[in-house]
Amino acid sequence: MADQNTSNTQPPEHKPESKMKHIVSFGAMILLTVAAFVLVLRDVVPVVWVLPLMLGFAVIQVLLQLFTFMHLDQKGSFYYILFIAFGVMVAVISVTGLVFMP
Repeated sequence: MADQNTSNTQPPEHKPESKMKHIVSFGAMILLTVAAFVLVLRDVVPVVWVLPLMLGFAVIQVLLQLFTFMHLDQKGSFYYILFIAFGVMVAVISVTGLVFMP
């Protein structure tokens, strides 16, 4: 009877594919970070392409973190995504205004 009570208080087990998803995403983020360092330390690509590639790597890492570790791909996260999108929009407008300010 004691076993029955303890099974109700234990948290549910995570699915194995969820753990694998976290490991694969973390590995991808590490590889993107290493790739960014290699781009800067060695002349792998022309200098003109370094900044756009690094920004692309950063965007991919942000999306991986949002959807893997912050669980924005789960049901009921619409408002979180909406608020993040609004914040990004405000940031882009602010930076654009600062860049083109006389």
